[in-house]
Amino acid sequence: MRQNGLTSNKKTVIKYKNRNVSVILTRKYRKVIDEVAPVFWRITFNRKLKHIFTGFEFSSDDWDNFVNRDLRKHSDCKKTLDRYLRLTLIPAIDSLVEKNNFSFDALDMLINNSPDSIGLNEAFHKKIELLESEYRVSSAGVYKATIKALMRFKHFKQLKNRNDKNAFIELCREKRHVTIGKDVLDIEHTIRFEEITPGFLEECEKFWFETEISPATMGIYMRSLRAIINNNRGDKPYIDAEKYPFGVSRGKYAIPEGGRREIALSIEQIWKIEDYQTENAMLATARDIFVFMFYCNGLNFGDLCRLRYENIDVSNNEIVFQRKKTLRKTAKPTFIYVPILPPMIEIINRQGNKDQNGYIFPFLNGIEPTESNERKIINAMRLNLDPINTSLKQIANELGLDPDLSTSYTRNSYITHLTSELLVNPIVVRKMVGHSTKKDVTAGYVKLTAKKRREINMQLLNPEKRFAMINSGRVI
Repeated sequence: MRQNGLTSNKKTVIKYKNRNVSVILTRKYRKVIDEVAPVFWRITFNRKLKHIFTGFEFSSDDWDNFVNRDLRKHSDCKKTLDRYLRLTLIPAIDSLVEKNNFSFDALDMLINNSPDSIGLNEAFHKKIELLESEYRVSSAGVYKATIKALMRFKHFKQLKNRNDKNAFIELCREKRHVTIGKDVLDIEHTIRFEEITPGFLEECEKFWFETEISPATMGIYMRSLRAIINNNRGDKPYIDAEKYPFGVSRGKYAIPEGGRREIALSIEQIWKIEDYQTENAMLATARDIFVFMFYCNGLNFGDLCRLRYENIDVSNNEIVFQRKKTLRKTAKPTFIYVPILPPMIEIINRQGNKDQNGYIFPFLNGIEPTESNERKIINAMRLNLDPINTSLKQIANELGLDPDLSTSYTRNSYITHLTSELLVNPIVVRKMVGHSTKKDVTAGYVKLTAKKRREINMQLLNPEKRFAMINSGRVI
């Protein structure tokens, strides 16, 4: 017996059944009513379940409207879902059931070999699921941001009225930095691979520019999209060569180069921040974290949060760690060795955990450093980073420095000062900050001792400033 249909007069029902195989459209449950949740095809066979992501997400209220009301804003979504059910799922299920050969693996084979079986949204979802299963939460976040940016453009593209277009551009500008909470601008639209043409990408770039997305971020989004299209699992790309939109030849779309924005402070400006005095605890924390990151070879905030007391090599008075960014990219571990300078000791004593059995700084307290906790770790970092960067901008305003000051300036400032002012050999600088040197034959002959690393970083200190424990360099 077969039952299928999609009705939208008063109530939307999208389902199908053939013998012991049934399909229904369902939304993943969320406790918070405003929180969006993905919508899946739930396929039941012999009391076992398989879920296929549709590419759509709804809040509880939106889902109720989608199911129970016939709203114009949902018409495209309903047509897309109905089309996928009729043209992809039903033919695949019928062909297997009628041959008494149904299994989820067999269904996957038929669906994945169908040219109309998967849209851009689902391809992104598969990639995100893979990354999250490997606890690569930051990389998954890039792909999430990319598909959301693409769906915002799709929404903009479908607006007819110029006033509506302008209002949406302004809304995107207003919400571009909102990444968590109920004020996030979430737009749901299905995008098909055949829509991704050079013209589509050119228009998308123009829209992103108007919504004040930086060229560097555009480049990240476009490269992420290209990776999805290329289907880098060794399978056939989702777009054939003759219709492939990216390239440098005429008629193709060239991904913009983001360039490198000048975000380096002079050493004198670093010292001004270090000498900044305040009774405000949040400003003091922001100041200390910024200065520590600079003296710690310009490490990033994520790596700072992960530092543990066990990373301290007492015998050499150094912090030894691996960058999270490179853990999966190199077969041979690349360690960074940071001399512990006097101001770093003072900051640890002010801001660090007194219990020296865990993290040096308290941002990840209570979260074990395991891969299964990676999402919790990333969320905790984000929650702590925002107020620090906000405070740094206030400090910059008071000191007359770059108003966009953030923790990102520490790494650029450290590298710039070593290369441009101290004239340290670039190979040495790369070793100090953990950049790859594998393509440089000479790098293999450069051996840095703890003494040499300390000599280099001691030149960063303000000669007019007296530090406590300047000779010991040990954490107390």
